Amino acid sequence: MNLWGLLKNDFFNQHQEILTSDWIEWQDEGIAVAHCAICQVLNGCWFRDDNKPQMPQHPNCHCKRLFIDAPVPNETGRATCDIRKFTEYLFSDKYSWNGKREMFWKLGFDIGDSAVMQSEFEKQAAERYCSGEYKLGLLNEKGQRINIEISLTKNGKKIKLITGWMVRPKGLITCNTPLGG
Repeated sequence: MNLWGLLKNDFFNQHQEILTSDWIEWQDEGIAVAHCAICQVLNGCWFRDDNKPQMPQHPNCHCKRLFIDAPVPNETGRATCDIRKFTEYLFSDKYSWNGKREMFWKLGFDIGDSAVMQSEFEKQAAERYCSGEYKLGLLNEKGQRINIEISLTKNGKKIKLITGWMVRPKGLITCNTPLGG
């Protein structure tokens, strides 16, 4: 084998895990110049390569993908959900018109379950995001939304919910809504 073949094989062997990764980090190479707001908000966000926003986003898009190791739940892949999504939204009198509170009440949940629900949402969302179990939602200048299915059990009753999250840089997702449409 010639020198080029040896070098190529050596490089592949050293970087095979990177070259075969299913996960990418979105890289906006146009940050130093006036650039697309959507590309800027995607910069540093992690996606499965087969489940990412369209690339390129627009003509003359400078974005590229950097292959990364798959995120690990609660280590490199994290989910945060503000407890107010439950205490001041889901179980609030202010938003009782949407029927969400009554649905949870029928299942046996109330405002006292907010901390347990927050913890369970964060745990399951991180696990599902890191395993690539999410669906892309709306993408705009505020970011890429994803939907993740969460399961809750109370008093022997199990419910599956579609929850809404925003993808943030470096493996973080934040809860937009604890119960999507």
